[in-house]
Formats: sequence, C-alpha cells, structure tokens
Amino acid sequence: MALTLEEVRKIATLARLRLSPQEEKKFVHQLGHVVDYIDQLQRYPSAPPTMAAAPVAEADDRVHDCLPRPELLANAPAVLDRFLVVPEVKAAEGKGASGGREG
Repeated sequence: MALTLEEVRKIATLARLRLSPQEEKKFVHQLGHVVDYIDQLQRYPSAPPTMAAAPVAEADDRVHDCLPRPELLANAPAVLDRFLVVPEVKAAEGKGASGGREG
C-alpha cells in the first residue's frame, strides 16, 4: 500500500516527530513497505488467545532471600560507598523543575 506524503506527515505529527522534507519523502516509501508487511501478516489466521502461554509453578511465587550486597555491587556499573550510582533525573526546564514547590 503506497502512502501519500500527507499521510506520512499525519503519522509524524501523531508520533510527535519533526521530519525534514527529505525525510518525509524517504518515509513515504519505507512506511509503505511496513504497511504492506502488516497486510501480509493479517492474511494468516491466528489462534484464539489463551489465558496463559505456559503453566506457572507455585514455587515461582515464594519469598526468596535478596541478592547479597557485595554480589549486587560487583555487577554495578558505578558504586559509591555501599550504594549504586545512577544518573540524575531532572525535569525539563520550565516543566515542573521545582517539583511542584515554589521557591
């Protein structure tokens, strides 16, 4: 199924993507192939959905001991003292950077 340039622009808008004119032209062709592939997949009958793909053993739902701290920290990419170091998470500028508190 061939997509139009206007359809690609609408998809980009819905996905909140900014595409250059060159990218729009490129995606007309590429997204057309994706839609064709989806159409092919829909031709095949599918089995009715089941509640569980595999039986779950009761033993899977029991409390277990935690991983020992030295073993956990040995696999961490960064450690400070006895703690994992993770990237700082910041709000985008002007979007709740104060955490809802006025300053």
